Amino acid sequence: MGKYSSRYNLHLKLVAEILRTGDYLDSKVTEVLKQYGITHIQFNILRILEGAQPDPLPVGKIKERLLFSKSDVTRLLDRLEKKELISRKICPSNRRKMDIEITDEGLKLIQIVLPLIEESLEGFYQKKVGEKERDVVLDVLQKIRTS
Repeated sequence: MGKYSSRYNLHLKLVAEILRTGDYLDSKVTEVLKQYGITHIQFNILRILEGAQPDPLPVGKIKERLLFSKSDVTRLLDRLEKKELISRKICPSNRRKMDIEITDEGLKLIQIVLPLIEESLEGFYQKKVGEKERDVVLDVLQKIRTS
């Protein structure tokens, strides 16, 4: 019997491979983003706001959609605002609520960075994994997160 002969060990191997792959992808993306002085999580916020356009989003909605949910969103927004990548405005209908929007500078940054990320990943799955395999992996990963 091999090293990963039991079903239990194969599940652990799956977890390890997912973590290794995530680390690999994270390091490639982080390498690109570092050149522009933003983090992975800050970039995620910009992408969320880009997708919501032309509507602003309240902080709570941004937090719901974040890939890394344990982040201090307020501090992240402070940093993005300092860099003039987002703007914050008091909601006209609820003065206790803050509306967040991506700025033109934030949109420009996304347009610059996305192709560089794609290039750094060397086409990632397009060259290594076919469309059917990609779809299976997506389905499996979604099942893992929702179980």
